[in-house]
Formats: sequence, C-alpha cells, structure tokens
Amino acid sequence: MISFRYHIVTIVAVFLALALGLLGGSTFVQPALQRELERRTDSYREQLSELRTQIADLSTRSDGMAGFADSALPYLTNDRLLGARAVVVAHDGVEGSVVDETQRSLADAGADVVATITAQPSIASIDPDDQAQLAEIVGLAPGTEVGVDDVADALAERLSAPRVSPSDAEGDVLANLLSAGYLTASDGTPLEDVGGPAQVIVVLGGGPLEQPTLDPAGFGPALVGSLADRGLDVAAGESSITPTDVSFVEAVRDTVGDNVVTIDDLDLSMGGAALVLGIDQLRRTNVGGSYGLDDGAEPLPSLP
Repeated sequence: MISFRYHIVTIVAVFLALALGLLGGSTFVQPALQRELERRTDSYREQLSELRTQIADLSTRSDGMAGFADSALPYLTNDRLLGARAVVVAHDGVEGSVVDETQRSLADAGADVVATITAQPSIASIDPDDQAQLAEIVGLAPGTEVGVDDVADALAERLSAPRVSPSDAEGDVLANLLSAGYLTASDGTPLEDVGGPAQVIVVLGGGPLEQPTLDPAGFGPALVGSLADRGLDVAAGESSITPTDVSFVEAVRDTVGDNVVTIDDLDLSMGGAALVLGIDQLRRTNVGGSYGLDDGAEPLPSLP
C-alpha cells in the first residue's frame, strides 16, 4: 500500500521538476525570443522606409497630375455655360475651397454668378421665437410647426419665380430670410437679379466638422429636391473629405437621384470641371448624374 508520505514526496518532486524546467528553459528561450523580436522589428523598419519612399513618389505624381488637370481642364469647360446666370447656396461651415472652386469653375465657363448665399444654422431652429418668425416668412399659419422642408420649399419657389423688382422686396421670402439672418449674402447682392426659371442653382453642403452646424441630410437636400421638382437646373456639391457618417451629396443622391448633378470632390479642379460639364449636360438633355470619387460615381461626364 502506497503511503501518504509517498504522495507528498511525489507532488513535491513534480513541482520541483516544473520549477527547474521553467528556470532552465527561460535561460535558452528568452534570448531566442529577443532575437526574433529584433529581427521582426528590423524587417518592419525596412518596410516602413519603403512605404515612405512610395508615398513620396505617389505624392509627387499626384501633384504633377493635379497641376496638369488645373491647366488642361479649363479648356474642356471653356464657354460651356456662356451667358448662364447662377446662384450658389451654401450651408454654413462649407469649406472655402469648395465655394472658391465652385465660383471659379462657373465663371471660367462663362456663367455669371449673381449671388452666393449662405444658410445659417438658425434656418433649422426649433426655438419658439424662430419658429414663429419662420412661419410668418414662409406664409404658414401662426403656431404651425415649421420644418426645414417648409423653408426649403418656400425658398425654392422664390428662386424659381421670375426676378422681382426692388419695390416688391417687402413680401419677398428671400429678402425676409436675409433680413432676419436665416440667410446671409455679400453686401450689395441685387435681389432683383436672383431667381428665375432659367437660372442655374448650385447647392453646397457638408464641411470639415464631424458635427456640422447644419445637418447634411436636412435643409440642403430638401432645397435641392424642391428646386428639381420645379424643373430648375440644379447641382449639389461637397468636398472630397467628409468626416460625417452621412454626407450631403450622398443624401441628395439617395433622395433626388440623377434628376440633378452631384459632385463629391468639389474642392478639386476635377470636381469643378465635372460641375460645369454636368450642368451643361443637364441643360441640354435634362439628365443629371453622379460625379467624383465615391463608389458608383463617374470622374467626369461624357463630352458631347
């Protein structure tokens, strides 16, 4: 019969053997592990150096292609919109590069940009005082809840109507939205030159902030849809960099589709060219399209 003492001795011997094994094994394993880690680190450093070289090469090529595009694209768009009148409506916070590229591209194509208007965050306000004032401006009964769709529809109606004379400004939706601060425009914008069924409207949304001051899927897409419903030539654009989960252009594409022109890289000269060529196509054929860098978008419209 195996005694209890034997069990104790056996258990102690097993633990002692394990301890000696771990101690002896670490003497050989640890240096080997260290060498392997050092080898991998050196390999990763070499790969990182190669990637940095590739990035520098790609950046140089990209700069060269951008320079070529800046020089060549104006020849594709020259006089495409000669004599057209255009109005730009931008969300508050849209990048200056997007606004500048839009204005430059339209002007280089021969269009007359008669006004650049900015929609302020208060245009979507639910504050009772703002709601009361907005209801009065857009012609709704007092106490009516005013949504961005209501304001967008009223503004679209104003922009689609024949131009007004200065004497009619008192009841003018655009003039009242401007005077109340829901919209802003550069000083001296002649309201009598804004609007009309033959005018091109470009709506810009998005911005560099993760939480923009105006919902990218709110006022802007509603305005684009209302303008398109009235048969106007409409384009919607934003920067190629959109930090928000839902982009403005994506929202327009989902709700309005190819009844309008959409540009998702309007901070680039390629986007400016797509804007002009897309508007030209829309005016000739009543067919819009999706252009830019996003999946499913074409870089440029087909040349006639």
